[in-house]
Amino acid sequence: MTDADPPKSRRSGAKRAQDQRRRERIRSKGRVEHYTAEEIGARDGWICGLCRDPVNQAYQHPDPRSPSIDHVRAIAVGGTDTRDNVRLTHWGCNHERNASTPLATVEEAEVQRAVLLQIPTLRAYAENLRAEDMVRRSQAVHSPERYRAKLARRVERYEREKR
Repeated sequence: MTDADPPKSRRSGAKRAQDQRRRERIRSKGRVEHYTAEEIGARDGWICGLCRDPVNQAYQHPDPRSPSIDHVRAIAVGGTDTRDNVRLTHWGCNHERNASTPLATVEEAEVQRAVLLQIPTLRAYAENLRAEDMVRRSQAVHSPERYRAKLARRVERYEREKR
């Protein structure tokens, strides 16, 4: 590789290592089920589990509107790779969500707040948090309207750049 060549092999090597770590996390969680995007799409009525808009099978990756499988509880935080933990989404919505999961209860917020209190640089911030406010903000961040708006911006950029 010359200095003029892009560092493609390093990127793909890093991607391979990331994929390997993900596969190891999946295997360590126990049960793994094999499923297809078509199977999950049919089960979910071809509706995105995040923005609640229809998902069209005709779109292909890297189009942000293309079908994608999202783990409801991310593998990175202990979710399993099973049918009951996946849903159909647009690739753009799934990418936007990343590994963040909305807080559903005050108890979940209290657990998260307790973790933040243990981090010296975040202690002062966490002391002023109220669990109810944490749940409300989390639900707002993960609202279908917000995912819809972010997907629209991704689609606009995708079409403008003519990838």
